[in-house]
Amino acid sequence: MDTMPLVPNPETIPAPWPVFEILGVLLFIVHILFINLVLGGSLLALFSRKPKEDCVVAVLVKKIPSAVALGVTFGIAPLLFLQVLYGHLIYASSVLMAFYWLLIIPLLIIAYYSTYVHAHTGVRWLGRSAIGLAVCIFLYTGFIYTNNMTLMLQPEKWDAYFVQRGGTILNLSDPALWPRYLHFVLASIAVAGLFSSLMWQFRGKKGRTEADGAVKKGLRVFAVATSVQVVIGIWFLLALPREFMLAFMGRNLYYTILLVLGLALAAGALIMAFRDKFWPTFYHLLALMLVMALSRLAVRDLYISRFFKVSELTLKPQYDVMILFLIILAAGLGVVWYMVRIMVAAAERREKS
Repeated sequence: MDTMPLVPNPETIPAPWPVFEILGVLLFIVHILFINLVLGGSLLALFSRKPKEDCVVAVLVKKIPSAVALGVTFGIAPLLFLQVLYGHLIYASSVLMAFYWLLIIPLLIIAYYSTYVHAHTGVRWLGRSAIGLAVCIFLYTGFIYTNNMTLMLQPEKWDAYFVQRGGTILNLSDPALWPRYLHFVLASIAVAGLFSSLMWQFRGKKGRTEADGAVKKGLRVFAVATSVQVVIGIWFLLALPREFMLAFMGRNLYYTILLVLGLALAAGALIMAFRDKFWPTFYHLLALMLVMALSRLAVRDLYISRFFKVSELTLKPQYDVMILFLIILAAGLGVVWYMVRIMVAAAERREKS
C-alpha cells in the first residue's frame, strides 16, 4: 500500500524555519541534560549496594525530584518547536500509539512523587522500592518517546492502523530503535556520574576532604558508561538504512564531519576522564552534546527528505506574535533560573547549619 497519501499537509509557520530549529536544538540540550540526570542518577542509586547516603551519586539523590520538574519544564519548548515544524508527522504518530503516549502523563506524576519518597524517607526498603518504581517509569517514558520520534519519520509503517486501531502501534520493527534507546540510557548514566563529580568539585572548594575521591568515582562512572555508549553508537549507525549510514561515512560532507567530531570528542572525553581531569571532561561533554543533538537532527532530515523538506514550509509571517512568544520564553527561563538559585542557596544554608 502506498502510504504517502496518509501524510497530512503541513501547517504554515509564523517565522523562518531556522529560528525554530536552532531554538529547538539549544533547548533540547538543556532538557536532555536534566533528563539524563534524572534517569542516570535514579539508576545508579537503585543499583548501588551502599545506602543512598554513600552511593556514588549520593550528592544527587535529593536533587532528583527538582531535576524531574526542571526536565519536564525545559522539555515543553523543544516539543512545541518540533510541533511547529513537524506537527503533521508527530501528531500522526502520536495518534497511532495514543494509548502508550497518553499513559506517560499519569505515570510521570507517580514517578515524580516516588523520587520524593526516595529522597526523604529513612526507611531503606521503602526508598529502594520508590526509586525502583520511578526508574521503571522513566525507562518506559524514554522507550515510548523513542518509538514516537522514530515512527513519525516512517509513514510507510502507518498503514498498520488499518489492522490495529486501538492506539497501540509501536515501531518495534525498526532495527535502529533499540540502539537509539540504549544510547540514551547509557548517556544518562554517564551524565549523572559527571554531574556528581561537578557537585563534589564545588564541595571540595569548601574544604570537604572526601571531595577528591568522590570526583574520581564520578569520572569513572562517566568513563565506563561512555565507553559502552561508543559501542552502542556504532551499532546505531550500522542499524540505519544503508544510504543514511553512507551519508555519515563520506557521501555527505556535513554529516561526515558530525560523525568525526562526535568520535573525536568522545575519545577526548574518555582520555580526560581516565586521567581524572574534571573540567576538560566537562567541556568535552558539552561540545559532544551539541554534536549529538545536531546528529540527531541530521538523522531526522535523512528520513523525512524522502517526502518532506522543512525548508519548503510556507511562511506566513506573524512576527508580533513570535516576538511576544520569545519575550515570554525568555521571562520563563529567567524565572526558572531565579528559582534554581534560590534552591541552591537554601541547600548551602542547610549544609552549613
